Amino acid sequence: MRPVILILLVFLSCAGSAGANASKSVTGSWVGTYTLGTHASSQITFSIRGGRATVALGVGHADVQSVSRRGLRFQLPGAPTPLVFNGKLRVGRVSGTVRQGTARGRFRAKRGTAPALIARGLYRSGDRVLGVVDDPYGPERLVDLDSGAVHAIYPSGKNFVIGSGFATRTPTTGSARFDAAGARINGTAAARVPQRQLEVRFPSGGVTLSGTLTVPTGAAPHAAVAWVHGSGRTTRAYLPDLQALLLRNGVAVLAYDKRGIGQSGGSYPGESPTEFAIDALARDAAAAVRFLASRPEIDPARVGLAGHSQAGWIIPLAAVREPGVRFAVVFSGPAVTADENDVYQHLTGQGEQPPTLTEEEVDAAVLAAGPGGVDPIPWIRALRIPMLWVYGGLDQHIPPRLSARRLAPIASEPGRDFTVETFPRANHALVETQTGLTAEMLRSDTFAPGLFGRVRDWLAERGFRLG
Repeated sequence: MRPVILILLVFLSCAGSAGANASKSVTGSWVGTYTLGTHASSQITFSIRGGRATVALGVGHADVQSVSRRGLRFQLPGAPTPLVFNGKLRVGRVSGTVRQGTARGRFRAKRGTAPALIARGLYRSGDRVLGVVDDPYGPERLVDLDSGAVHAIYPSGKNFVIGSGFATRTPTTGSARFDAAGARINGTAAARVPQRQLEVRFPSGGVTLSGTLTVPTGAAPHAAVAWVHGSGRTTRAYLPDLQALLLRNGVAVLAYDKRGIGQSGGSYPGESPTEFAIDALARDAAAAVRFLASRPEIDPARVGLAGHSQAGWIIPLAAVREPGVRFAVVFSGPAVTADENDVYQHLTGQGEQPPTLTEEEVDAAVLAAGPGGVDPIPWIRALRIPMLWVYGGLDQHIPPRLSARRLAPIASEPGRDFTVETFPRANHALVETQTGLTAEMLRSDTFAPGLFGRVRDWLAERGFRLG
């Protein structure tokens, strides 16, 4: 019997040693990509320490969060089911499967760090709340969510240098470092503001849409908005600065990939604001509202829609159809017809070059061309919900003066809660400029002065703001 016992003890010792070595071999930081449900890929970074994995997903997805792990299996909060990663270590690389409900995908990672993914989130320093946001179109940005000051940030090793404008690196104005707990920005400590985030999938007709629901701190249930896109093949990471503004004020945000884009199913309906495209996108926005209203952390009596640009056509149609829409915030949304908007863009050059006509001449030419195509005014007139419409006076993509003029009679009707605000020097993205040109916006270091405060006050006056 003794030889058998000896052999068994040796075997158990070796097995235990191998398990310990395997655990040590996955310890550390990894960076890679994953797919889910479609061929679109997104980034992932995770750090293994003990029984925890600190995970951050790609642009627009869930920010850094700590979850339990078993080997290389970990799951992130999601709805209606968690997002599960299950990997194996092979020759110094990790690869494996991803699943969420019936959706399936793969992931792979190698040793490395992704400071940009870890940086995203909200930070509190004294009375200030700062946001680090990112989108596919430029560098990450550090935004003061109370004043609207904005500076691009650029990786420099494990740190970042702070640029001098929205997307301008030089001259640099400071440095920053971020981790899962907080940040040090120009030598001042800032604590990460905890938020609950879920990777979600919800139906819209026969299509499954994919998004990220971010719920701010504080007692539930929360007011919430579904974030509606502008034109183009946009993902959930569309104008994250304005999404962060809503989150800073206690409003939960559901941002989702447009149908046929990112991780959402279905067919992309096209960039042009045709009746078909606006109809499809409005149905998706209504479906997002119904999903929000079903969530236990959301107050169904305070669910709304918020969005930018083409959302000016989509939101009113969705709100007319879906009684669960209780309010709306529209940033730079056209209140003219689609054909009129096309004429305006042609005459202004869409911010790429200075217009050759005066503002008055451009507006007169648009009116002379006449209306045509999608018209949001009948839908807007049919609504009886609180609405805030915000414009930049130097917008070269949609006609701010004509839109405000179309909305003015509606706003003046007795019994309506309808607000129209124009910030004279702001462009289409509501960044402060002198000309409205995109090139100038990239050097600007602020959103329109007073914009963030006006949105905060409007939400607070109607009981949507928390704290």
